Amino acid sequence: MAAARAAAARAAIARAAAARAPAALLLGLLCAVLAAALAGCGGEPRSGAGDATAAPPQPTRVVRVEGGRITGLVDEDLRVFLGIPYAAPPVGALRWRPPRAVRPWAGVRECTRFGASCPQSGAPIGGGRLPASQSEDCLYLNVWTPADARSDRLPVMVWIHGGGFITGSGSLPADHGENLSAQEDVVVVSFNYRLGAFGFLAHPALSAESAHSVSGNYGLLDQRAALRWVRRNIAAFGGDPRRVTIFGQSAGGQSVIAQLVCPLSRGLMAGAISESPRYEDRGVGIWSTLTLREQEQEGEEIGDLLGVPEGRGALAALREVPAARLVTATAPASRSLPLLFVQPPQPSFQPVVDGYVLPDEPWRLMRRGEWARVPLLIGSNQDECNMWLTGVKPQAAGPVAQASRRRVAWFTGDDWPTLAAQFPAADCGGPLPATSRMMTVLEFNGPVRYAAECAAARGVPSYLYYFSRVPPGDAAGADHSAEVPYVFASVGAGGKSGPPLPADLELSRRMAHYWATFAATGDPNTAGQPRWPRYDPAADVLLRLDAPFAVAGAPYVQACEISEQADRRH
Repeated sequence: MAAARAAAARAAIARAAAARAPAALLLGLLCAVLAAALAGCGGEPRSGAGDATAAPPQPTRVVRVEGGRITGLVDEDLRVFLGIPYAAPPVGALRWRPPRAVRPWAGVRECTRFGASCPQSGAPIGGGRLPASQSEDCLYLNVWTPADARSDRLPVMVWIHGGGFITGSGSLPADHGENLSAQEDVVVVSFNYRLGAFGFLAHPALSAESAHSVSGNYGLLDQRAALRWVRRNIAAFGGDPRRVTIFGQSAGGQSVIAQLVCPLSRGLMAGAISESPRYEDRGVGIWSTLTLREQEQEGEEIGDLLGVPEGRGALAALREVPAARLVTATAPASRSLPLLFVQPPQPSFQPVVDGYVLPDEPWRLMRRGEWARVPLLIGSNQDECNMWLTGVKPQAAGPVAQASRRRVAWFTGDDWPTLAAQFPAADCGGPLPATSRMMTVLEFNGPVRYAAECAAARGVPSYLYYFSRVPPGDAAGADHSAEVPYVFASVGAGGKSGPPLPADLELSRRMAHYWATFAATGDPNTAGQPRWPRYDPAADVLLRLDAPFAVAGAPYVQACEISEQADRRH
């Protein structure tokens, strides 16, 4: 059965292949304010959409989960369940409260369509289209399973979508789990969580009503609730609740780090995969977290903007603001690129260091060993920040690069000349491409290497990667999120048009297998694959994900170390 599934998945990859195309990309807090080039991460569902000869999907057997009984659809050799509620709708009096238990329903619920996405503005990360419906009633998850019976105990991979905590959905095409699930014989889960003002607004009045005197982080608590649901219910889908691996990219990768360091999430995952996370400020000025007081002050400003009176009744008035008005009022204003490197957009909805969900900055908790200490697979891409090049006019390239470098010069102090010398404009194609490479190292390459070091220091298995595949004709390079379709076995990279190249299909097959093997065993290595060495700071080598694969030294080590030293000083 597994061989048949793999063969079907390989055929599906070919059917699903689509050319990479520019799309709007949002990175961290830039998500709503910076248009960028991004590889489309296609991969249509395998249910034969558009194929008149395909047999209509059939309903699955009834499955009992928390809340009641459900059915899904049989898609070839998979069972697919879409739009399963994992918590009560966070609406009305439950807006800006921790997620509550799912409300029971009568009869058998048909889980055959994605649930509504959280209300948001801006284009979603990874291209694609959000479901037609957006609603605060958005706490739904999706399951793809190849299990033949609930007695099966397959590895489980839970995807946390990105989008800078203000956009995105667990239903976007890049996140469809059918190819990965079928090819690798794993259960794949994706879910929605609250975003933007709905997920991360803090306010003194909200903190006052909290049993823990905190507010914000509702989106992180939603993620935890989804993981708890998986722990209690995934066996009904043939998944092994003891082998749950969380994985995510961008804000999803940052969420993986947040769940690792969150004391409330201990025991909910056996492994973690973090792709291109931004979980600490490396001096570029795009904050990855805020303090509770900072976020509370923003909440007060938002209340003033909405005309909400202070004092008694303020919370009731805030909870009565229509969702559409809240989205419009809190959408960050467009700003020039240099300013984005100096101070974050306002408002800036991010995870909050509140002393409860996040006891401290994640990088400090990682260094102190105050995290789940489960096997970690982590990495970044070669050209993450190339999206910043799109839309910058040639005459502005020099000033933008200079303004950005002034910020980094302030951050690194006396080490700035040494750092700048590693990114000469002549070697990188000009001042702006050189600055993009520097920012990639500071914001992504350095932090992921740091996390791998923290794991190794505690004797925790960690595996570091560097994705550098650039298909011919792709000017964006190995930019932010370029690896996602490879992981999901839905690659369609063949330049800007035409079928995918054999080298990219092979790279995708191997990457999906590494990820799934890690989920199954805590170690990505398996027979027939290039050996991926466990990260050792003394050797400082990683696996370069490219065509071909190669074990190589970590790139820009001196730059990474300079940024780490500067980060400790600030």
